[in-house]
Amino acid sequence: MGVVAYVGFIAVSVVVAVGVKRFDPAIIEQLSRRTGLTGSRGWTIFLVALAWTFLPVLAGAPVDDGSLWVVGAAMGGVGFYLGTIALTSMDEYRIVSRAAAVPPADLSAHTGDGVVATSGVPTVADPAAAVTPISGEPAVHTDWIAQQRTRVGFREVWSNVATGVESVPFTLGDGSVVVDSGRHRVFSNAERYTTVGRDEPLPDAAAEFMQPTPDLPDPEARDSKTRFIEEYIPGDEPVTVVGEPVQSERPGQVRIEDAPPDPLFGTHADHSRSDGDDTEPIFVRGTVDEARRLLKKRLLFGGGGGLALIVCGQMLAFWLSPASLPL
Repeated sequence: MGVVAYVGFIAVSVVVAVGVKRFDPAIIEQLSRRTGLTGSRGWTIFLVALAWTFLPVLAGAPVDDGSLWVVGAAMGGVGFYLGTIALTSMDEYRIVSRAAAVPPADLSAHTGDGVVATSGVPTVADPAAAVTPISGEPAVHTDWIAQQRTRVGFREVWSNVATGVESVPFTLGDGSVVVDSGRHRVFSNAERYTTVGRDEPLPDAAAEFMQPTPDLPDPEARDSKTRFIEEYIPGDEPVTVVGEPVQSERPGQVRIEDAPPDPLFGTHADHSRSDGDDTEPIFVRGTVDEARRLLKKRLLFGGGGGLALIVCGQMLAFWLSPASLPL
């Protein structure tokens, strides 16, 4: 019975995941951007997580509604998520930590061994366009998701409606370095939540942004509370850009091109709306030193915390159930 229930739980979870991918593509798109995982690698990690999470069932844990072992299983699920976020940052952390830190004014197409890290406060051609689409914060790159409050059974939950990325080209060092908007591996801890009630008027920026976007609800016909979550690279603070400097079309100007690929999980796909742009530098909020600390914390705390939750969650699951592993 344990084997049958174990396989059944995994099968049902896979079916649910397929349903989420079909009926809630927004969250899948955003997870893909944040992790850089391809579909095959993402499914592999998901199946490994399922096999570990439902191990108590294989060992004889009950599957009735009052089973407390699921608390430990939920902890393990969170741990796998944090661990995946940390692992998918590993190669970027190595690249940023080993790249030569060069001020924008000293950068040239022949600097260092190819990969450099340079930082500065961005300068944009049109400041009015370099803002987060909903809250209007100065930003050069924004990953947003829109949600609406819906009822599932007796509970109200946030349902994802749409997601996307907005980015603009900018320069550093009084125009000496140009960075095109495009396929960026972005790491930032700047977030902005904007929640609007069903009967409340939308901010002008939000209404203007929603109007031409087909996946978003009609701003004049909203029937539930709406929430926007924006993760962004501030446009009025230093930003670190990591990649290979090449000569720009303009004399005396350098363009930051590709950073080395991520060999562990593969490179990130093009998740921006820019046309014809194939560059993929790494963006990190803050100065070079701050960027290195941010990625190190992401790796150590996410990885360490994730591993602790995976192991402790499984121990708790077995402790809260009559299941036991054969020795």
